[in-house]
Amino acid sequence: MNTNKRLTNWDLLRALSMFLVVVVHIAPQLGSFRGINAGAIAGTAAIICDPIFFCLSGYFALKPLKKSYKDYLFGKVLSLLLPIFVYAGLLYAYKAATGSVHDTSYIRYTSGLVQGGWWFVPALIPCILVAPVLAKMFDALDDRTCKMALFITLGIYAWGGLSCAANSLLVNSQHVTLAAAVSILQRIIPRSLLGGTYFTFFCLGYFIKRVTPLLDKRETSFIKSIGILFFIFDIASAYFGFERSDPSFNWMIVTVAVFITFDGIRVHSQALSKIIEWAAKRSYSIYLLQYATIEFATTAIYAGALNGGYAELTWPLRLASWILAAALAYGLALAVASIVDPLIIESIRTKLKQHRLKAAG
Repeated sequence: MNTNKRLTNWDLLRALSMFLVVVVHIAPQLGSFRGINAGAIAGTAAIICDPIFFCLSGYFALKPLKKSYKDYLFGKVLSLLLPIFVYAGLLYAYKAATGSVHDTSYIRYTSGLVQGGWWFVPALIPCILVAPVLAKMFDALDDRTCKMALFITLGIYAWGGLSCAANSLLVNSQHVTLAAAVSILQRIIPRSLLGGTYFTFFCLGYFIKRVTPLLDKRETSFIKSIGILFFIFDIASAYFGFERSDPSFNWMIVTVAVFITFDGIRVHSQALSKIIEWAAKRSYSIYLLQYATIEFATTAIYAGALNGGYAELTWPLRLASWILAAALAYGLALAVASIVDPLIIESIRTKLKQHRLKAAG
C-alpha cells in the first residue's frame, strides 16, 4: 500500500473533523426551521469530531518508541503546549486591542481557555503520557485477541446506547417496572469500558489500525451499516431528550465505522493530496483559533452584512448565510494558522531544539 496515499486519508479525516468542530460551535446560530431545531441536529451530528480526534491521536501515538522517553516528552511539549501559549498570547493581544478582553492578566486569560474551550488538550495529555507503555502492552496481544477485543467493545457500547434509550422510553411511558428491569441489567452488564472518559477512544485508535486489515468484506459492511444506524440513532436520542452519556456510547460504533470507511479511501491526485495535507497540518492551530474566528464571522455576516436581519430571512437564505459563516470561520482560522505556524511556532521549535542539542552536547 502506498504510504503517502494512506496518510492522505487520515489527513482528510483530520481536516474534515476540524471543520466539524467549527460546525459544532456555530450550530446554535442556525436556529429552527419550521418548528425543527436544525441547530441542535447539526451540532449533535457534528460533535462526532470529538471521539474521532481522540481516536486519531491514539492511531498515531500508540506505537513503539524510536527514541528516549525524555525526547518523546520534549517533542510533545513542542507540539501540544507551545502552540497554546503562542496562540493564547496572540488572542489576548487581539482581545486587548479590540477592547473585548475581560481579564487584564495573560495567565488568567490562558487559564480560562485551557479550562474552557481548549479542554481537549488537558484531556489528551494523560493519554499521551502513557501511550508508549500502552503500545508495548497492546503489541503483546495476538491478532485474534485484538479482533475479539474490538468486537466485544463494540457490543458493550451498543448495549450502552440502546439500553439508555430504552430506559428513557420506558420511564417516559410510565412503565416503571420494565424501566427498573432495564436499570438492573445496566448495573450487571457494563455499558462502557470506562464511562465518562475519552481514554477508550484513544486506545481504540490502536485496535482499529491493527484489526482493520483482518476484517473480511462481510464484517466491514456490517460495521459500516451499524455505524450509520447508530449515528442516526444518536442524533434522534439527543433530539428527543433520551438519556445519553458524555461521551455518548453510540459514538464508539460510529467512530469505528468512520475509520474503516476512511481506511478504504484513496486519493490519487498529488495536487489534492498537498491541499489536504496543508489543511490537516493546521488543524490543531485552527482548534485554538476557531472560537475567535467564529465570533468574527458571525458578527461580520449576521450583524454586518445582514444588519441583524438574519431572523427574518427565509430558511434557504438562513441556511446559506449560516454555511457561509461556518466556512468563513474555518477559512480565516486556516489562513491565520498558515502564517503563524511556519513564521512563529516553527521558528521557536527550531531554536528550542537547537538549544537542547547544545545543552546535551
